[in-house]
Formats: sequence, structure tokens, C-alpha cells
Amino acid sequence: MRRAVITGVGLHTPLGDDRIELFDRILAGDSGVAPMPDWASVDGLSTRVSAPVRGFTGKHLPRTVRRTMGRVSMMAASAAAKAAEDAGLDEATLTGGRTAVVVGSTGGSGDAEQEFWGRFVKTRSMQGLRATLFFRAMSHTCAANVALHLGITGELLSTNSACASSNQALGVAVERIRLNKADVVVAGGAEELHVTSGIIFDGLHAATTAFNDDPDRTPRPFDAARDGIVVGEGAGIVVVEELEHAKARGATILAEIVGYGTTCDAVHMSGAKPEGMVAAIERCLADAGVSVGDVDYINAHATATVAGDHAEAEALHRLFADRVPVSSSKGHLGHTLGACGCIESVVCVEALRRGIVPATRNLQEPNVAPIDHVTTPREQPLSHVLNTNFAFGGVNSVLLIAKAGVR
Repeated sequence: MRRAVITGVGLHTPLGDDRIELFDRILAGDSGVAPMPDWASVDGLSTRVSAPVRGFTGKHLPRTVRRTMGRVSMMAASAAAKAAEDAGLDEATLTGGRTAVVVGSTGGSGDAEQEFWGRFVKTRSMQGLRATLFFRAMSHTCAANVALHLGITGELLSTNSACASSNQALGVAVERIRLNKADVVVAGGAEELHVTSGIIFDGLHAATTAFNDDPDRTPRPFDAARDGIVVGEGAGIVVVEELEHAKARGATILAEIVGYGTTCDAVHMSGAKPEGMVAAIERCLADAGVSVGDVDYINAHATATVAGDHAEAEALHRLFADRVPVSSSKGHLGHTLGACGCIESVVCVEALRRGIVPATRNLQEPNVAPIDHVTTPREQPLSHVLNTNFAFGGVNSVLLIAKAGVR
């Protein structure tokens, strides 16, 4: 079987724009959550906090390519360029037809959608409407703009599955490598912070509201005082490459993606079910040819909703009891939605490289099924790390990432 390794990383996150800074700040216990006073102007909106990417304007991208990009695709394209540079990919590799793009998001640019449809609703006229806004708002805007920016002419796929988008993107990238459809895949996801994200989760009673005046204390994955998601934004893109191809060009191998599993609950549009999560994890482990005893750490989806955290902890307990360390990155980063799967996979890569299990921020009193919660960073040898992500529609997606050289 052709093997898929990670050779480059590009990031824009609420806690920094490279994997070293991101992991260092997570170990330091930093929070990317900030107050959103402007959201008070939205009638009925109760949540007032988010996790933005500070200082990102996208103006470092050429103006000619920015015309078709909203903030979400600018972050994706910028992160993709950083990942390609980190991997040492040359122009011939990017444009030669054997490099693919698999990038997902929850949707297109919220700002572009608001500008287009807001103007239309007010005027009921086409006058003044810019048709090019569609390129910023279309569902596959991230994947298309990444390919355009880097000149990638191979396959272009877009995994638009909300919170599982970029986890599935990495899994699909592995499958393209294994099937010999590509030698290199630029894969991941992005999300743009917009007030409509807060409105959606608040409307579902799934957004945090109890800590508007103390954003440092939310979100609280697995904690008894958790009250919902902190919506965030960001981009995570990695270069997934066929092992022998990477070796032949002398690339640095950061880690290997050895397993991928995905399932659908087919029970409820927003209610999480342990059975589907268990099935996805079992498929992932079977795909990698390992057992539950081979997993050294689990980076849990754990969004800090009451029901979702209960369901995930139950699923993890059924498979691993309390034998495997578990933590969630969302206490530090908030929920970056379509970007979270790849960003959290990068956290897993850095955990493997350093031999450190990061902690769950704001976890003081767990009230879920018994699992081994990590509340302070732990130094321990790590060979295989599991990353779980779950999404609306009953989507369950799981990756198993191995330390470089252990297979």
C-alpha cells in the first residue's frame, strides 16, 4: 500500500500562525477567546464571545488573486502557500498534474453572502450587485482559490461537512495517495468568523452565554460548567505526500497518517450518538491495522456542549475505558469549525514530535463518562495519536496519526 506522510504545515489560528508557536501557547495555557461587543447589536443574540484570528488581512496575497477571495479563502490560500513552502514543493511539482487539492469549509464567505443578499433583499434589484461575489461565497471557494493561487492542475475536491470538513479532507487526501491518483495533496480546511455562526449555534442553544463577561473561562470541554461552543475561525493546511515521493526529494517527514474512518449516524441532524463515533474509530483503527491498545493519546472533538461531550466521552469510554489520555484543543482555540480537524491534527503532529500530551483548558470538574482527562501537560512517549471530529448531519470522522519512522 502507498503510504501517506505529512511534509508541510500552514496555519492561521487564534493562537498563532505556525505549529511551533501554536503548540507552545497551548502548553502555556493561553486562550484565543475574545469578547465580541458588536454582537450586542443583534436582537436576540445571547453569545458575546468568539475566537478570531488577530491581525490577518490577506493583503500579503497578490491583489489579482484576492478579487475572488473572501476572508475564508484568503486564509486557506495563505495557509496553503505556507504549507507548500514548508514542504519545499517547487513549481514543477505543484503544476505538474500529480498534485491535488482537497480543502473544505462549512461554506463560503459570510461577508460576501451578506453583501450580496443583503443588498438584494433591500432593493429587490440586480443594480449594483457584483456577480463576482459568487466566487467568494460558493461552497468550494477555498479549494478553488487554493488551486488557483498555487497553480495546481491535478484533482480538486472540496469536503464541505461543517465541523468534520478538514478531518475528512485529510482522510480523502490519504485515499488519493493510496489509490495512486496523486503523489502530493494540499489538504485541510478553513473558516471565516461571521456573526451568523454565533446566531446559528445560539439558535440551537449550543453557544456559550454564561461567560460573556469573563471570556477566559470558556469554552469548557467535558467540564460540569460547560454551556456551549465558542465559535472561531482559522485555516489549517498540510501537505500530504506519498512516502517514497517524499523520500526521493529529501523532504522532512513530520508524521504519517496511517488510518482514516468515517461514518454517518443517520439518526438526527444535530444530536450526537456514541454508536456512530465508536464505529468511525473502529474503522480508523482497522484501516491502520492497529488495536485500541496501540493508541497513546486522543485529541477529542469535545466542543463543550452538554450533549456532545457526553456522547463523545461515552464512545471513548466504551473503546478505551480510562486507559488513554484524552484532551481537547478547543478550550484554547474555540471551535474553528471547518478548520478544526486539520488544526487539531497539527496539534497531534507536534505532540508526537515532542512527546507531550497537551491539556484541556478550563476543565476543572468532569461530569462525563470516565476517561483519562489531561488537565496539565504530560510528557510521555507517543507513537499513535487519534484525532476525532464530528459534525451536523451525523458525520463522524477520525484520523490516526503516527510518529515519523515508527511504522
